[in-house]
Amino acid sequence: MKPLPKEYDPKLSEAHWQRHWLESGTYAFRGDQPRDNTFVIDTPPPTVSGVLHMGHVFSYCQADFVARYQRMRGRDVFYPMGFDDNGLPTERLVEKTLNIRAHNLPREEFVAKCREVVKGAEEAFRTLFRSIALSVDWKLEYQTISDEVRKLSQASFIELLQQDRAYRQLQPMLWDTVDQTAIAQAEVVDKEMPSYFCDIIFGVEGVYDTVTIATTRPELLGACVAVFYHPDDARYQHLKGKLAITPLFGAKVPILADETVKMEKGTGLVMCCTFGDETDIFWWRTHKLDTRIILNKFGKIDFCDDHTCHYIHTEAWNVLHGLKVKEAREKSIELLKAHKLLGKQEAITHAVKCAERSGAPLEILPTHQWFVKVLDIKDELKARASQCAWHPEYMKIRMEQWIDGLNWDWCVSRQRFFGVPFPVWYSKQAGEEGKILLPQASQLPVDPLQDLPKGYSREEVTGDPDVMDTWATSSLTPFISSRHSRESGNPSDMDPGLRRDDKVPADLRPQAHEIIRTWAFYTIVKAHLHAQTIPWKNLMISGWCLAPDKTKMSKSKGNVVTPVALIEEKGADAVRYWASTSRLGADTAFSEESLKIGRKLVTKLWNAGNFVALQLGNLKTAPIGSATKDHAITNPLDRWILTRLHRAVAKASEQFERFEYCDARLSVEDFFWNDFCDNYLELIKARAYEADPSALRTLYHCLDAVLRLFAPFVPHVTEEIYHHLFPRHGSIHARERWPRSADYPVDDAAEATGIAVVEALNFMRKAKSEAGVSIKFPVEHVALEAGLLARITPSLADLMAAGNVTGKIEAGEPAVKLAPKEDVA
Repeated sequence: MKPLPKEYDPKLSEAHWQRHWLESGTYAFRGDQPRDNTFVIDTPPPTVSGVLHMGHVFSYCQADFVARYQRMRGRDVFYPMGFDDNGLPTERLVEKTLNIRAHNLPREEFVAKCREVVKGAEEAFRTLFRSIALSVDWKLEYQTISDEVRKLSQASFIELLQQDRAYRQLQPMLWDTVDQTAIAQAEVVDKEMPSYFCDIIFGVEGVYDTVTIATTRPELLGACVAVFYHPDDARYQHLKGKLAITPLFGAKVPILADETVKMEKGTGLVMCCTFGDETDIFWWRTHKLDTRIILNKFGKIDFCDDHTCHYIHTEAWNVLHGLKVKEAREKSIELLKAHKLLGKQEAITHAVKCAERSGAPLEILPTHQWFVKVLDIKDELKARASQCAWHPEYMKIRMEQWIDGLNWDWCVSRQRFFGVPFPVWYSKQAGEEGKILLPQASQLPVDPLQDLPKGYSREEVTGDPDVMDTWATSSLTPFISSRHSRESGNPSDMDPGLRRDDKVPADLRPQAHEIIRTWAFYTIVKAHLHAQTIPWKNLMISGWCLAPDKTKMSKSKGNVVTPVALIEEKGADAVRYWASTSRLGADTAFSEESLKIGRKLVTKLWNAGNFVALQLGNLKTAPIGSATKDHAITNPLDRWILTRLHRAVAKASEQFERFEYCDARLSVEDFFWNDFCDNYLELIKARAYEADPSALRTLYHCLDAVLRLFAPFVPHVTEEIYHHLFPRHGSIHARERWPRSADYPVDDAAEATGIAVVEALNFMRKAKSEAGVSIKFPVEHVALEAGLLARITPSLADLMAAGNVTGKIEAGEPAVKLAPKEDVA
């Protein structure tokens, strides 16, 4: 048998095998198995934002452990890779890379620049994912901005419109003043920010009384349309039916009662503005209030809106007009103080709704947007979520809580540029002004700003300028990866609707916990509405990769670990090992110690492989088939280790079936380090050097299984050793390579012998350790409890050789007598 090189070179080996796997199609989906022997993974398409971080390595490796196991188990694994390369994150990357602003360029020119920039960003992702040995089939790659996927997205929208599930409406929406677009509820994050709780004095029409109203947004006084109190609040019953007069502006607004007012908060009186928060929207709708919009889309005070132009040019009008919100807040407080209209002012810290991408505080503005109805099917969506198996199971609670807390339908339109256009025109013809016009299925994909509906001229229609939220496309990944689009390369098979096929539901959706409310939720919505099914059978939820101090990695903190340099320095297998140390759903801190253990494992596997390779050179005929049927294996210790191997394979397999890759690795490591390396190799060295067939054949079976068990975690070193020792077997990562527990015998008597032998060996090791001598130090005499000795007897010779016992092992009061040190010296 060909011996291994003296040392393992991870850089050389990893680069070699990555090229080999790609060129040989080791991970190709063949499509030659029935559905029940096919494993379909709905792979997360990474957002093309230009940021390659440890979170990508962390979560994608964890999905890859499962993909490799399923392939080795014998299944045909459908494992694509996509790129979510449109939407705000990509636009922000382009703006930063080219130092431009989308709003300052013609739309077509900016989109062209986006297409160029994403090519380089996607190649960086490919390089990273290949360097970490993701076993995806790159022939199945897709982009969410491609013609095929745009066609699928537009077909999805048209179907929802025809189902009366999609609608366009002018309504107050969360608005990002930085990215200049509406956003959905799922893209909102709460940030703690400093502010002031201000007591502001309002007048009351027809009386000399004044009332005090507490607010954190004095800059919206010009947008005040009502004042509310709780109907049970005795302090304000006398105000019923009266009008309040807004300070600084003098507008008269109704004073109304509403049960949602919190009597204990502030003064118990609250102003309703259009719009400060979601409660304002509720009151505005419920009480059919006036609309006064004083903020524009850039987050500036603008009194020239149609709803506010009736204001007279008061001092506040002149001072506040054109100011951004923060400046307007400060100026409003100054004006109130100057006019003695400001009472108590209390510094506070409160949660402010901000845009997840830009980080900017959100405003609420009335805009025309496209929505998908979800509020009326919340119970159905929760039922769908329950039909999926969640790993870990408690993560399902996050989905249920999210659905319960939904207050808005899904806003799917964005006022941006690089995305999937809405396939909609609005007629300008007499008699059908504003009528929605849709393309024929054969026209898809369309750009309504460039293309035309059949039978209409450019002068007769207006194209919808908005693009879809990127989640409206990435929520279709189970359909994007479906057999229809994959085989034909043309999603026209989906028209006029998205039909369920034999790939939906997928077997697995791996994803991080922070996008349960977005990607997981929206995918469930689309699968439910289009295919009346769940999108996947299982969700495998990963946590975050944290900095070593267990805080979120941040450039500003200087605690970011970049994956490219780390893989180059430590090796991909060591980094993958670190990724395997985190349990499902758990946030895990980056750990240099785990990397060291990973590198130690690689070295140990190499050394074990080298030892076995040297011994197997004396094996006359290589074992064929399972160890269970290998009748040449007769020694109790050999049958003990095979029994332990049987249990390790069974345990790791069962854990992988539950997607518990971390537990599976621990089971394999326990066998490898403790049973195989620390004990078995030491116990049978003498027999191995003597070319005992039972020992050699057991070594063959054990190392063969160990390499295959570790292959999902450390694919490079296992392939390298496997190739050297078993060159005729092909790739260790091919189908049907996962060991079967049935191939290794269970011998209860031999297992009892092995346990006893290890106990006795550890007894001698402890004595040597306490005496401060090496593990190979000779032993003159050993006394063991009679029952233990009886169980050891079948393997006494192996124990004596491993313990370097020069005298006898006999029954008696347990004791170990070491050889005199001077004699050994």
